[in-house]
Amino acid sequence: MDNPRIGETALARLLDGWCTDARESLHRQLAAALTALISSGELPPGTLLPSERALASTLAVSRGTLVTAYTTLRSLGLLDSRQGSGTRVRGNSQPRLPGSAARLNPLSDTADSAVADLSSAALPGQDWVAEVVGAVSPQDLRHWVRGHGYYPAGLPALRAAIANHCTDDGLLSDPDQVLVTSGSQQALQLIATAMLAPGDEVLVEDPTNWGALDAFRERGARLRTIPLRDDGPDADVLVRLLRSRRPRLLYLVPTVHNPVGVTMRPAVAKVIASAVAETGTTLIEDLSSVDTLFKGPPPPSMAALAPDAPVLSIGSLSKLFWGGIRVGWIRSTVDFVRQLATYRSSADMGSSVPSQLAALRLLGYVPRARRARARELRASYEWTAELLVTHLPDWTWVEPDGGASLWVRLPEPNGLTVVESARRAGVLLTPGSVFSAADGQMDRIRLSYAAGPDTVLEGVQRLVSVWRGGRRLR
Repeated sequence: MDNPRIGETALARLLDGWCTDARESLHRQLAAALTALISSGELPPGTLLPSERALASTLAVSRGTLVTAYTTLRSLGLLDSRQGSGTRVRGNSQPRLPGSAARLNPLSDTADSAVADLSSAALPGQDWVAEVVGAVSPQDLRHWVRGHGYYPAGLPALRAAIANHCTDDGLLSDPDQVLVTSGSQQALQLIATAMLAPGDEVLVEDPTNWGALDAFRERGARLRTIPLRDDGPDADVLVRLLRSRRPRLLYLVPTVHNPVGVTMRPAVAKVIASAVAETGTTLIEDLSSVDTLFKGPPPPSMAALAPDAPVLSIGSLSKLFWGGIRVGWIRSTVDFVRQLATYRSSADMGSSVPSQLAALRLLGYVPRARRARARELRASYEWTAELLVTHLPDWTWVEPDGGASLWVRLPEPNGLTVVESARRAGVLLTPGSVFSAADGQMDRIRLSYAAGPDTVLEGVQRLVSVWRGGRRLR
């Protein structure tokens, strides 16, 4: 079998975040990042690497930086270069880590005052959340402490409250149709583990949530993409693929799309719901961003539009209240929830009981929290949009319906280059390519407008310098 080959775009995506220390030389940081990918197995032995010139252009560094980094790895016995054959990974004996486990964590646990972080769409908790969570008393816990503390499907009272929450949003639900998870990402991983085998086909939008891509890739799924338009996924392409390919799963983010921010229009949703019901393909509708909607009321869920179809609805409290609560859920049929609870039992035996009790209290504040989120996010978007229109008028985007970030289109397909140049100027952005299952979206970047006005202003000022200067840092 031929040795694998990795292109400069794919390798740059794996290297995202490699340059983090302004005191350390670029070639040393790059060599360290490549070493980590080789050690983890992300770059297996025999992999043909991009040329120095091609990768240097993509990473926005000089060719000399790449030459020096490659030379360092050759001296360590990790790379082998031959005239006319390119540079290949020699590898080592370290065990391989699966998929995203070997990649750099996009959420840092340290703060650097010299960096304007516009890369994360994670939202801070609302101030009053601390009071509600703090109201969970020893008396509330005492009943549960007397038991074993393991509830793979979730505390019965919380499952009932989530079912009522879904019903209030237009999706009639029973407590036995709800499984509590430790956030929406665990929900995705649990579904992928339960439903996917290597080689199974999954339809995803392009772009889409990178957490979902990681969950599916870790199971060895084959990803097939559907173009995303301003009103949602291309329904004609999606329906044709459902009928012709009969994929194992279809994954959609219908309300406040991650990362674009648009909401699927009702006419498109009805067409897709009908096709899902017709073909019997299991649909995952990720509703974890619905609480960031600031334009109009939430539309009906896909599960409500196709009540007899196999639809798994994912929800979360992270964006509405606080990510530290770590409570999400899957809403499905009673039988499938039982199956998922069995899979869950082999992993972590259930979510934290104190967190679930806090979530139970917080669900009583959903209307208040949604109003507050909508006000703050709309104001942040409008202020940031005005700033960008004034100072970076050739950057464009589709006006979002909600969310915490802008999906920016650049005049040229050089998103990775802009991200790397911005990083070394003290601004963190996310390249569009990490949201693509097909190495696309090269002309896009994601820019958070929820980082606070001071951070956004500082970030945009630095971006103006990088963009107008067109500089490539050595």
